[in-house]
Amino acid sequence: MFFSIVIPAYNREKELHVAIQSVLAQTHQDFELIIVDNGSTDATKAVVQSYRDIDKRVKYFWQENSGSPAGSRNTGIKHAKAEWVAFLDSDDYWYPRKLEVVARMIKNHPSVIAISHYEDKMVDGDFHSMLEHGKTLFAKPYNELLFNGNSLSTSAMCVKKEKLLEVGLFDTRKEYFAVEDYDMWMKLSLVGEFRYIKESFGVFNISGTNMSGNIELINNNLKTLVLNHIEALHIDNKRELKKIHGSRVEYYRGRSYQMSGEFKKAIPILIKSIMDYPFAIKKYISLAFAILGIKR
Repeated sequence: MFFSIVIPAYNREKELHVAIQSVLAQTHQDFELIIVDNGSTDATKAVVQSYRDIDKRVKYFWQENSGSPAGSRNTGIKHAKAEWVAFLDSDDYWYPRKLEVVARMIKNHPSVIAISHYEDKMVDGDFHSMLEHGKTLFAKPYNELLFNGNSLSTSAMCVKKEKLLEVGLFDTRKEYFAVEDYDMWMKLSLVGEFRYIKESFGVFNISGTNMSGNIELINNNLKTLVLNHIEALHIDNKRELKKIHGSRVEYYRGRSYQMSGEFKKAIPILIKSIMDYPFAIKKYISLAFAILGIKR
């Protein structure tokens, strides 16, 4: 078996069909599909069972609600039988050649431990943009990820199982909720080589029902994560780096509010980010947009 595909799910009876069907429709068919139900109270189990009835590669594991998809992904990893684990969120989906192309990349680059590809971003069902994951990253991208932000996506990542175990799986602590994937990519980048496929092989969905849209949750936890990683560095200028990159995360928060049209929230956040670290033109541009009432 080449791939173990892990889908965490919580109350996804409507969205899950599309994710599962996108896996079963892959041109590369050497896989198992592991769905970890994180304590759903809807018909998620019945949805999965309908596919288990027709395809023995579909596996189902139920667990008490862990409060985070990190716990569900960890359960899936532990049950995985293949050498490579591909992640797919329950509201995203893949294009048919995704596994075929990833498998070819693995065979052509024996030293690789993690592979990413581009995705098409959909917002409430409408195409928004192409997400060029890893476009500017190196084979060992720890510093780029830490200091420039997370440019990778869980549903576009495929990782060697042994390396996931080596770095201690996804961190399930509460303060890493919604950013545990970012933490994982940084940990993995310290133990092996990444490769990037510069073509879209999936869809990343954003809607009012998924965590990707929760500005406060994501940015508060993101700031904690970034500052924790800086603190762990063996360098002398930690204090300066924390100030610079703490203000960068505040800019993300303000920019998110500005782009969502919540200008009254955006303006004071962007002003504070500028005061903390004024040497970034994009902050002034976002502040001007917020003052003028521009969502772009």
